[in-house]
Amino acid sequence: MRGAALTWAAMLAGGCGLTDSALFGSVETAELTVTSPAFADTQALPARYACAAYGGSGQTPPLRWSGAPPGTTTAFAIVADVLDTSTGGYVSWVVANIDGNTSQVIEGARPAKAVESLNTSDGTDYVAPCPPRGERHRYRFTVYALSERVALAHGAPLREGLAAIAEKTVGRGRIIGTFEPPGWR
Repeated sequence: MRGAALTWAAMLAGGCGLTDSALFGSVETAELTVTSPAFADTQALPARYACAAYGGSGQTPPLRWSGAPPGTTTAFAIVADVLDTSTGGYVSWVVANIDGNTSQVIEGARPAKAVESLNTSDGTDYVAPCPPRGERHRYRFTVYALSERVALAHGAPLREGLAAIAEKTVGRGRIIGTFEPPGWR
């Protein structure tokens, strides 16, 4: 059962599942632009955002977004996931109900009044990049514009968190960063 839930969750977090017509009907979403002052799309995440084992602080990188549909967005959500794992999808952070007037989160932020659902490790804390030595992983940060705040309790199951976000999504955008342990080549 857990494997099936993780596969479903990974598909949703992957982005395409949130607008898959077989799952949610015909859903039109706006394209958000997501950037970070810490890294460019598809480029390396600075080591300070990695896990402590690689000298990092384990904090979330700063993210900025624009292009939310005017008049339809009352909140935002962020889903962070790892694209390259030997066990399939890994969701490292799910945070929803970020204020709709916000257009960024700062480094290490836990947005006020936002709720975090469980991640793949059954925790609510952000799980920083920490791939095995010899591996380079891609980390995707997807920002969702929500038509309304989601009815979600802090620590809700991952599947519930992703489904609540999917139901209210009116726009999305993403940025991907890479991380490889120092000296792996």
